[in-house]
Amino acid sequence: MHGQYRLTQPTLALVIVNGHHEAITVPTETIVDLDGRKFNGERLMEVFCEGRKVLMFTEDLKVGAVAI
Repeated sequence: MHGQYRLTQPTLALVIVNGHHEAITVPTETIVDLDGRKFNGERLMEVFCEGRKVLMFTEDLKVGAVAI
């Protein structure tokens, strides 16, 4: 998956806050930019969301995002 996608459902993301990972929910209709870089095998993908880098589960993006 590469390029810009629109989320069709709320999606969990992992962000670094003060050196620790925290989970946030990215709302429906948010535009994310996928660069195809994967972490932990095929489980996590690096995503740019609202100007910051986050990690999202690849499976969540496959089911809950559409290319724009």
